[in-house]
Amino acid sequence: MFTTVGLGDFAAWWTLELNEVEAGNQRRGGWSAVCRHELALPDGRQVGLYIKRQEDHVYRSWRHPLRGRLTAEREFRTLLQCRTVGAAAAEPVLYAEHYANGRRRGVLVTRELAGYRALQDLIQDWQQHGWPPPPQRRRLLQAIALVIRALHGAHREHNSLYPKHVMVHAAWLAGEDPAQPAPVALIDLEKSKWRWRRGSCARRDLDSLSRRSAGWSRGDRRRFLGYYLGTTGRLDASGRRLWRMLAKRGA
Repeated sequence: MFTTVGLGDFAAWWTLELNEVEAGNQRRGGWSAVCRHELALPDGRQVGLYIKRQEDHVYRSWRHPLRGRLTAEREFRTLLQCRTVGAAAAEPVLYAEHYANGRRRGVLVTRELAGYRALQDLIQDWQQHGWPPPPQRRRLLQAIALVIRALHGAHREHNSLYPKHVMVHAAWLAGEDPAQPAPVALIDLEKSKWRWRRGSCARRDLDSLSRRSAGWSRGDRRRFLGYYLGTTGRLDASGRRLWRMLAKRGA
């Protein structure tokens, strides 16, 4: 598909003239930037793509302690894993690496989540124009909790779980219930980490999301935790400890 539109090799993706969607990141002598591209297919269709380009933007681990690996490569592997464990996320389209003049470069391409809006934008709208009724809020909280639970079930921590990285399908939220798209999907998983304990995933991610999700009532937050833990009744001892931690830090 990409060969027919002039994007058949790494150089074509790397030199494509695009505008960044937000300020790029600097990391340990390298950089990373995300751009949006409207791809015109030969049959006339338009496909929205997000292109992440990096140079020496690496992370290090016990497996790769010296040279490290590009964070986009880790994100690509995480997105593929999300598809196998049922955690809806941005669809990976392409990943490629190239060495040039001693610098390591990478390109990650994901398909735009058409019809979705960031939870952060929805919250801002609700704060200005009024919150949705309780049944709709509960429906949304449950959908968000379930996708995070699926991610953590694979011992995978998002590690940057903010409302701007939780995408909600607008038609589903309005009650139209589209056949194909997932109600909620995750993006920006380049900092994701594998954790030995699922509890570590929960403490980090749920705390990050809770503290940055303004406007939710205490009841909403408690209900969300119940959906995440798979219970509508009383929490067990570990659930109560997690709730106390979230409530304290959220306050």
